Amino acid sequence: MKEDNIILKVENIDKTFGSVVALNDVSMEIKKSEIHSVIGENGAGKSTLMKIIAGVEKPDRGKIILEGKEIVFRSPYYAKMAGISIVFQELNVFNNLSVADNIFALKQPVNKLGIIKERELIKETEKLGRIFGIDVEPGTLVGSLSLAKKQMVEILRALSQQSKILVMDEPTSSLTSEEAKKLFDILNSLKKEGITIIYISHKIEEVLKISDKITVLRDGKYIETLKKQEASEQKLINMMVGHEFTSLYIKKKKDNSSAIPVLKIKDLAKEGIFKEVSFTLHKNEILGFFGLVGSGRSEIAQSIIGMRNFDSGEIFIDGRRKDIASPADAIKEGIGYAYEDRKEAGLFLEMSLKDNIIALQINKFTKVGFLKETECLEFAKKYIDELNITSWGPNQKAKTLSGGNQQKLLLAAWIALNPKVLIVDEPTRGIDVGAKTEIHSIIRKLASKGTGIMLISSELSEIIALSDRVVVVREGTVSAILRSDEIAEENIMGVASGVVR
Repeated sequence: MKEDNIILKVENIDKTFGSVVALNDVSMEIKKSEIHSVIGENGAGKSTLMKIIAGVEKPDRGKIILEGKEIVFRSPYYAKMAGISIVFQELNVFNNLSVADNIFALKQPVNKLGIIKERELIKETEKLGRIFGIDVEPGTLVGSLSLAKKQMVEILRALSQQSKILVMDEPTSSLTSEEAKKLFDILNSLKKEGITIIYISHKIEEVLKISDKITVLRDGKYIETLKKQEASEQKLINMMVGHEFTSLYIKKKKDNSSAIPVLKIKDLAKEGIFKEVSFTLHKNEILGFFGLVGSGRSEIAQSIIGMRNFDSGEIFIDGRRKDIASPADAIKEGIGYAYEDRKEAGLFLEMSLKDNIIALQINKFTKVGFLKETECLEFAKKYIDELNITSWGPNQKAKTLSGGNQQKLLLAAWIALNPKVLIVDEPTRGIDVGAKTEIHSIIRKLASKGTGIMLISSELSEIIALSDRVVVVREGTVSAILRSDEIAEENIMGVASGVVR
């Protein structure tokens, strides 16, 4: 490889946070006009390395060399001015502003009086969209857009700054397969325009599809860079975990036909969203919920937990009809809900592990308005150990944990309540292969102790592996409830897509 083809080099990068070593002597090279993926388990150092490249974090040691020159970024602004932009998994858009205002937020065209030139703003937005094949309406309020469209706005904002390098952090974690395909088309067109893409993802199948090269990090260290043709799913997984990894999904078979009903839903309906939804969840059972995007499965769960209201229907707990008007009511009845977006509504990111674990039952740990600190710490430590949450202690802030450990923390808070029913919505979205196995183990263990689990997942392989029965939701109705011996990909997808009725 010629040196002048290398647009970015990082050399001997170290970064620690307290006693946690995030990066240890990491060096790698990125070639111009390539899609270079960086993969690894949660905690491998991927996001920390990207933040250093984008000027969000500063390395403790090491160099960043851009186009042959060593650079030091004092902030993300300087990285952007040098041509490096990052699109985070948690999008950074202004929902109350238009598409055009978002894209040119840092450099709006103004006249001599400082007044924004609206026509020029719209014209430049349309021009940018045409050049890169991204369809957006300049005047549309960003808050009204889908997640996929918001992501396109972020990409256009980066491109409006003449970015040479675009870092994409878990870009498809909340996209449909069609939206992901469109994104891949856009990234490939950007590559043809000479833009370098650094792509971070836990989805190995898409990394193999989109990448020119793939770099693996493990435990904060550089492992190896492979060309696309040298890589395979099995090889990458083995490199990520550091040993031979045989199977992510281990199917268990169990018949709950004679088990004790813990939750019964009868004719639940909400106009325009779902109708006549009925099913029974048994003690010790993992009941999978699968449906295509827009099927209504999460809305059903949120109605059961009291986050949404419903028009008609009944909820029974242990055979008794219950009126649940809020999550607080649901918690009193022994129903928990591990929300799909742990950062938006699942965790208190600025608070400690301890505070997150006790948050749902804080009254138990207060006396005359003061926390019983020793009891809180002991209680938190119990669940940190039980769920194997990697941290330096109960007082560590939740936001500093890796994605997999944040997910385990979310589960810890609910498990600590000892619920009769726990709804887990997309429990492994955006986490790595190793963390997935741990989450699956936690779910199975919880069910074995008597809790009824409602498992909502977009990953068909996860539904098949974990579920004792599967509820297939299509267009707001329960199209089928499959027994253990009926759970197969062709059966589930056939019903979900309407091919099988």
